[in-house]
Amino acid sequence: MITKKTSSNIALKIVGIFGVVLYVLFLLEEKVPLFKNVSFAEVSVYLLFVIYLIGILTLWRNLIAAGIICILWHVIQWTLVLWVWVDGDMTLIFGFPIAIYGLVVLVIGLLQKRKAMV
Repeated sequence: MITKKTSSNIALKIVGIFGVVLYVLFLLEEKVPLFKNVSFAEVSVYLLFVIYLIGILTLWRNLIAAGIICILWHVIQWTLVLWVWVDGDMTLIFGFPIAIYGLVVLVIGLLQKRKAMV
């Protein structure tokens, strides 16, 4: 039987996987160079992807940690846009849904933990 808890977890996982697919499509479409004569700005795009992927994989084990990782991803993105990426302002708009997703995952994880304690 599917409960409200498991259905919300399934929905979060589906949205997370959809985000990974969109992220991969973005990387392919932007044609970011892969580790040959590249600068830190270009490598940081892949580092952000790895952080997001770790967040989504953590979703299967711990919602709170996954939410924190996705929010941390957004903070790192802001840092890169302000100090590394010269023309990366538009990525903040594209990255905003990941921050909202991380916040939703964190809140749901905290609510489920609170209910489990009661």
